[in-house]
Amino acid sequence: MKWRLAALLWAGASVATAANGFGRAEFADRRDPPPYTALNAAQREAYELGHAIFNTQWVIAGTPRAGRRDGLGPLFNAATCDGCHNEGARAQGASGDEPAPIGLVVQLGSPTAQFDVGDPVYGHVLNTSAIEGYAPEARVRMRYIERAGRYADGAAWTLRAPRIEIDALAHGALARDTLIKPRLASALFGAGLLQAVPDAAIVEIARRQAGIDGQVAWREVNGLQRAGRFGWQADAVSIEAQTARAFSREMGLGSTPIPHDDCTAAQGECRKAADGGKPEATDEFLAALVSFQQWLAVPAASASQPQDGAALFVATGCAACHRPQLPVENIVGAEMIAPYTDLLLHDLGAGLADRTLSGKPVTSRWRTAPLWGLNHVRRSGRAWALLHDGRARSVEEAVLWHDGEAAAARRRFEKLDASRRQRLSSWVEGL
Repeated sequence: MKWRLAALLWAGASVATAANGFGRAEFADRRDPPPYTALNAAQREAYELGHAIFNTQWVIAGTPRAGRRDGLGPLFNAATCDGCHNEGARAQGASGDEPAPIGLVVQLGSPTAQFDVGDPVYGHVLNTSAIEGYAPEARVRMRYIERAGRYADGAAWTLRAPRIEIDALAHGALARDTLIKPRLASALFGAGLLQAVPDAAIVEIARRQAGIDGQVAWREVNGLQRAGRFGWQADAVSIEAQTARAFSREMGLGSTPIPHDDCTAAQGECRKAADGGKPEATDEFLAALVSFQQWLAVPAASASQPQDGAALFVATGCAACHRPQLPVENIVGAEMIAPYTDLLLHDLGAGLADRTLSGKPVTSRWRTAPLWGLNHVRRSGRAWALLHDGRARSVEEAVLWHDGEAAAARRRFEKLDASRRQRLSSWVEGL
């Protein structure tokens, strides 16, 4: 089995295979995203129930005739899953100096703790909305400073560096060493296929990567070490874990995996708020939401990508981390998928690092973002909002922000002439 896994990994290292691989589907109606494969009657029922819950507006505990959708908050960011992940797509970023949009949340962390430590007063996420009778935890506003430079051929480029302003804090100042972690809601397309990548494959990629310090995001689950793969820093090992965390921290809803919201011991009134039952998000609802994400397809790639785009992707070194193919287990009809990620954590330099309240960058490792499904953004006509905080307004800008382990690839991109830069960017946009 180990030999076969290694063979699959390295036979699939080429970008020669079509981007329209297994798991892709046409999204004829964006309001009705399709599954990636045919479902039986029971699977279809769970998928459709999950899609309905995904779009359900949760309400305050005790709301008459609320059914099983009450218990929102009292502090929250969005009242629906769809509010941040529009039909499974990535959230919209800030277009300029403005309040942070609903899909761009500020997580809170510690510069010294490895994982999952929030602010002692405000918890893991700053909640910018609240139910009647409660005050939001804060207001968050995005501001940008333009940076300019030139390519090797003399062509000019500009980037925008974000500056996050936080005020109207309801319970006093944040702790002095709190880490500010802006996070744009990422696309959910193909989540079930990424979950099917075996831990052993991720470990093998890390072992074989030359000149790159990709690290497995090990997380402890029920006493066992599992490879994290979901979230910008691979914080979650499964769709269920990621969904339960979003329920708790961004919607104020308890579920069986996380039966509480994000209220801390310092937030007495928040902890006294009425709940919508225990758990508020029932096991049936959580299972259906997981089913929807597990079967959700990846939008089809463009049929007219530049012919040499894939070769340029490899030549610049992008494919070293954005791996064209990964093996999967227990997926009927497929041994390989084409997500363009290695599911490993990489240090991309101080420019992209999270920062403390004082603005000091703290070494941050990012899961290689899957690139499949980007054509969905291009076809939508919506503004690009790439990277973990949506700062990049194009694929080109996203590449230029890469540093650290990706510095050599960025420098190769900078040395391309304008035509090849455009063709490579267009090829990525069409994935």
